[in-house]
Amino acid sequence: MNLLKILCTNAAWQRRKLGKFLQDWRVIYVQLELAFRNEYGEVSSSSNDENTCMKIFQHILLWVEEQTYWIAFRFLILGFELELYSTGEYCMVYWYLYAVLIKLTEKTHLMMAVSHDTAKRKGKKKKDSPKDLARESRIPPAVLFLQCYICLAEGLTMMLAALRNEIPVFHSPSPFNTEHEKFVQHFELLQRACIPDHVSYPSYKESTTHARFSTLAMYNYFKDAQRIAKEVKRSFSNDPERLAELRKLEQVAEHNSVAQNVICRLGALDPSLKVSFEFSHHPFFATVVVKRS
Repeated sequence: MNLLKILCTNAAWQRRKLGKFLQDWRVIYVQLELAFRNEYGEVSSSSNDENTCMKIFQHILLWVEEQTYWIAFRFLILGFELELYSTGEYCMVYWYLYAVLIKLTEKTHLMMAVSHDTAKRKGKKKKDSPKDLARESRIPPAVLFLQCYICLAEGLTMMLAALRNEIPVFHSPSPFNTEHEKFVQHFELLQRACIPDHVSYPSYKESTTHARFSTLAMYNYFKDAQRIAKEVKRSFSNDPERLAELRKLEQVAEHNSVAQNVICRLGALDPSLKVSFEFSHHPFFATVVVKRS
């Protein structure tokens, strides 16, 4: 109920409240997990009733985790709407967004698998046909939708890291804050709640320090995002909102794929090359603009 109330407020108030609210969701998860272990941790041969209770508990734990990562995702993307990030901070923001999206996608997929398993047991189907088994092995469209986000976040992270590492103008330290201080400033509330686990400034540096145009040329994450968006559109033909979002993602992926090829070909050789970022196609996934000055 509190979450729904917060989501009805303006963007600035919403972000402020969501950041603090993450702690509560994390505590809920820890307390539930503790209660779950105390109740069922020692049971070696459980009865059917106990087994059902365990499944319900696991379902609740998964749901709380999924909600927690969705709140973290919402908290991060509101920063773009409120223009809280400078261009020099985009790399760390997309890197953190990627880490949160990985966990959100994982929990969403698990939730859907658990729900499907429950529905299947209720149906009491005796034997699965090959068609049913093939359908089950497919990745659900909602998960593919999130994977499209993941590809864009990873693609932007690696492109920004390569630009920072190879073009001096992209690596101009602030006279006021170090990069580490900026990281703490933007993600302190997420870090306090351990969302996600084992994500820190050293792990960010480790992931991005060795990005180069040569390594960027080896893999184009934007092409993956474009392919997924194109494929999954069919599954959302009756959902105008998702369909519109997928079209925007496809546009960003297409533009950024071309921009990446140009940067990889000319970036280190052409000093007149100017790279900028704008949000003309999507509110939080930047479109890379490459020009010669």
